Amino acid sequence: MDLYQLRYFLAVVETRNFSRAAERAFVSQPTLSAGIKKLETELGVDLFHRSKRDIALTEAGNRFLPRARSIIYECNAAKQEAVGRPQSRRLQIGIHRVLPISHVSSLLADFRKTHPTVQLALKEGNTEQLENLLNEGRIDVAITIPPETSGLLDYQRLFTSKCMLAVSKSHPLSGKNSVSLKQLDRQDFVHRSHCITETEVTRTFARAGVRPHIVLRTDEDQKAISLVEAGLGFCMMLDNFASNDISFIQVEGLSISKQFGLTWNAENDSEINRSFRLFATSHQWISRPSEPQHLEWAR
Repeated sequence: MDLYQLRYFLAVVETRNFSRAAERAFVSQPTLSAGIKKLETELGVDLFHRSKRDIALTEAGNRFLPRARSIIYECNAAKQEAVGRPQSRRLQIGIHRVLPISHVSSLLADFRKTHPTVQLALKEGNTEQLENLLNEGRIDVAITIPPETSGLLDYQRLFTSKCMLAVSKSHPLSGKNSVSLKQLDRQDFVHRSHCITETEVTRTFARAGVRPHIVLRTDEDQKAISLVEAGLGFCMMLDNFASNDISFIQVEGLSISKQFGLTWNAENDSEINRSFRLFATSHQWISRPSEPQHLEWAR
């Protein structure tokens, strides 16, 4: 097994496409494909599910991924130390405040297992605050929506989240595949004032003549979720807040989604930052029962 094979493997994981992976690795696609095939032959397993529409890791590929990342990271760290440039052991991560911390914490726990000596520091904020922190060098990378200052920061997509109707399992609408906007008129509503979809939702309701009864206006997600779970009102929220006690339903006439990804300042990049981005791109961010489970990592 050679290091170039691992780099090819990680490039495919990160880009989810053999052509883009070849560009990133600065080789031709046939060369990259041959390297991946040789690696699979040596391991005796297939690492990827290949189709015309998508590339996904197999179960064996998922098991192999943390080892491959660790090997490449340690190799790069050794090079840095050999030339007298000790690698930074502190990683400052910005998190958009609309992201459920449960998703981020599982990613960080996974990262810590492979990098136990790296000190993590987290900062929470909205889009503008996180961009300012990146530009000021106060964080290394942020998990957020695409930058508003296009071109000044690098960005890589992780997943897209849909804005849907959230109701308790006991709610009369629970179990339906979809509902109309008119069905929400005069219904009890928990209003999340800080949500990045709030303006779009409010305008859509107004155009449709929907006037729900507002039970509570809050900028605290846990309060909103608790009220919804208790059946005290519905809420419009991104489906990355999936919960066993909440049903998410599509609303006809309301099509709102938000993309989340990694943002960083290339001028302040580092090997530990790149290693973290590899972890984040292969993390399972949203689990939807209707999607094939083996494709979850690639959303």
